[in-house]
Amino acid sequence: MSVTELLAEQPAGHPYATLPHVAEIIVGLVAFSLLVYVVYRYAWPNFVTSHDDTKKQIESGIAKAEAMEADAKAQLARNRERLAGVDGETARIRDDARADAERIGQDMDRRAREEADRVVAQGRQQVEASRSRTVSDLRAETGRRSVELARRIVEASLSDESSKAASVDRFLDELDAMGGADTGGANGSTGGSADGSGDGSGRAGTSAAFGAAGRSGPSTTSTQGNGAPS
Repeated sequence: MSVTELLAEQPAGHPYATLPHVAEIIVGLVAFSLLVYVVYRYAWPNFVTSHDDTKKQIESGIAKAEAMEADAKAQLARNRERLAGVDGETARIRDDARADAERIGQDMDRRAREEADRVVAQGRQQVEASRSRTVSDLRAETGRRSVELARRIVEASLSDESSKAASVDRFLDELDAMGGADTGGANGSTGGSADGSGDGSGRAGTSAAFGAAGRSGPSTTSTQGNGAPS
């Protein structure tokens, strides 16, 4: 309802009967002024202080959040760099391990070949030494047997021809038996190299012994015959 309607409804003779009294208005103004003073003097500073504190806390929280976000981004970047470095390091380690494995395999193959060559060379040296010893032993034994045969032939030539032939045949049999056994051992260790050498040397020694015996037999007989009259 407007002021005009209120004035129209008022009875005649009292045009401002519905309006408050001046004293009430003054008292209300004074009370409101006191209330405003008290609020401004005591409540408002606390409110401003609380508002400022809240504002500062909010701003501090925002700053901390921004700092944490920046740290998180920096940490994320560092982690990505580390992951990239780890991937590179892993690839390098894998390549190094592969290269080491290949190098070790090559070294093992080379050492195996060298060891095999060394063993083969050592075996060849041993076979050659064994063949040389066997040939030397055969030659020495053949020479000894030849000398023995020559001695027997000389002795037999002093007795009779039949005993000489028996001695020669018996000694040839012994030489054949000895040559067969020794040649078989030499063939097992030298691959047949000593067989021809031993046999050839034995035959040569035997032939030489026979020649020497043939030459020395008559000479000895004639010498003894010539010496008998004297």
